[in-house]
Amino acid sequence: MTTAAPERLTRIREIIAENIDVDPERLSDTALFIDELGADSLKLIDVLSALEMEYSIVIDMNELPNMVNVEATYRVAAAAAGW
Repeated sequence: MTTAAPERLTRIREIIAENIDVDPERLSDTALFIDELGADSLKLIDVLSALEMEYSIVIDMNELPNMVNVEATYRVAAAAAGW
């Protein structure tokens, strides 16, 4: 893991918290967005769009079901960005 990875993970966590209306301190890396935090698919689309804008990347909409928590969302963004 590079030194940039923790910073990116922190920023991704902030983006997620903002878009699914959750206190960042309540947002663990493994908390499930829909089942545990009450997010819906529209909020997850907002997360996807915000990540695309933040990192100037394109994330395939087919990846949306894989974005179930912070860790998984980081992996999807990392794959799209080539980190």
